[in-house]
Amino acid sequence: MSTNNLKSHQKNRCHTSVQPASPPSNSPTLITALTHHLTWVKPAEKPRKLTLAQGLKITLISYRHNLTQEALAHLFEVSQPTVSRTIGTIEKALEKVPTPLTRPLKESLKAPGSLVVDGTLVPIWNWRSLGKTNFSGKHKRAGFNHQVICTLDGRLLAITDPLPGSRHDARAFRAHGLDQLLDSSTLADKGYVGLGLTTPTKRRPGLGLPREQKTNNRVLNRLRSVVERVIAQVKTWRILHTGFRRPLGWYGRVFSVVRGLVFLAAGHPL
Repeated sequence: MSTNNLKSHQKNRCHTSVQPASPPSNSPTLITALTHHLTWVKPAEKPRKLTLAQGLKITLISYRHNLTQEALAHLFEVSQPTVSRTIGTIEKALEKVPTPLTRPLKESLKAPGSLVVDGTLVPIWNWRSLGKTNFSGKHKRAGFNHQVICTLDGRLLAITDPLPGSRHDARAFRAHGLDQLLDSSTLADKGYVGLGLTTPTKRRPGLGLPREQKTNNRVLNRLRSVVERVIAQVKTWRILHTGFRRPLGWYGRVFSVVRGLVFLAAGHPL
């Protein structure tokens, strides 16, 4: 990696802050969108104990804080089965609402300037049936691997679909076809060496790095750190950080909804 390449990356960098992943403040917009996919009040059925607005609030709180259903039931003064049914119903409808926000990777990654990629693990329970498949040796726990791509100014572009946590970042990178979409203008850490990206120089066993390479590595790591802050913002949705405790068969749907909410909170319109 040359000094000229690093200077080019630095020129592409804008001095702006990472976009916050705050909760969607446009709940009325979400409620309106939900009504196109869900009939909350049905005359022939028993009235629900919660309104649509309350059901949406419970669902968003469960994603944001990863509270147990028992705790949510206590907060809203209903039973745990009511909370479970409510979240399931709202979730199925929410899965369809942010679909336009999740574009194909090839389209999502069309952004000027340099990009940054990194992998992250969303922890889950270590189910015995899939323990070896989902267990990450790097993180010493079970989970799902996601690749996160952003711009140098912290604009989130894409979060890939889940892969088993045992997959190394380089393997996950190839599995999503990112090796066909990203090139040397993209920054990454040493886990992506050999994929045609701009990565820090590895020190060979028994040998030190020249001063220039050490300087280049420090500059690159400083530029690349933006993706770590983006991931931290995404994981303010605590269901993606403190451990997914629901059945694994539901993870894909929950992740799809939360990913849509992340982009919605970042200002992408429905």
